[in-house]
Amino acid sequence: MAELALPFEAEVVHDLPDDLAAAIGHVMVKFARLEHSLTMMIGLLLQLNKAEARIALREPRAADRLEIVIDLFAIKDIPIKLDVSILRGLVTEATSGRDLLGHGIWLRHPKTGDLYVRQTRGKWPKSLTNNDTVKRSIFPQSFPYSTNECGRTIATIERAIAAVNELGSELDDALHKSPEKFREPSPLLNPLGIQSPKGT
Repeated sequence: MAELALPFEAEVVHDLPDDLAAAIGHVMVKFARLEHSLTMMIGLLLQLNKAEARIALREPRAADRLEIVIDLFAIKDIPIKLDVSILRGLVTEATSGRDLLGHGIWLRHPKTGDLYVRQTRGKWPKSLTNNDTVKRSIFPQSFPYSTNECGRTIATIERAIAAVNELGSELDDALHKSPEKFREPSPLLNPLGIQSPKGT
């Protein structure tokens, strides 16, 4: 196996600088918007009301939501003009950036004081391991991380949101031109979803 630099001994950090914490919060909020946009598109394709969409769809990963959208476009015979491979790549990259912040452990380098985030999912890039397979769950990989990296992740999420919005415009156009491909949404009869007592 390729010789890798040993992980440095470092203090685990739980309190981050305010600017970095704010940028991480921005990533989370933006990513939630991306997920919500995909879920609402599924609901629109199936003509579900919002409560039905939340109940039926739950919270699959963003990539899974996108695949549902693409499959629904296909079975309704709605051609997609957008480059789907680019959108898939953006959603994958956005998810990786968000997951790193949502699940990573923060470390402070003992000599430089720089902040690092540790990743334990997936595998090391083979370009760093002489083509050997090295799992991060066994040998964690740490990355120097700052608000600059957050900014790049936010930019990726924004590009993904813009592409999803473009796909949404294609759906709106299909709804307008081919309404026969869609059924009317069911009315929301019991907005609180309260179960009636037995026997009534």
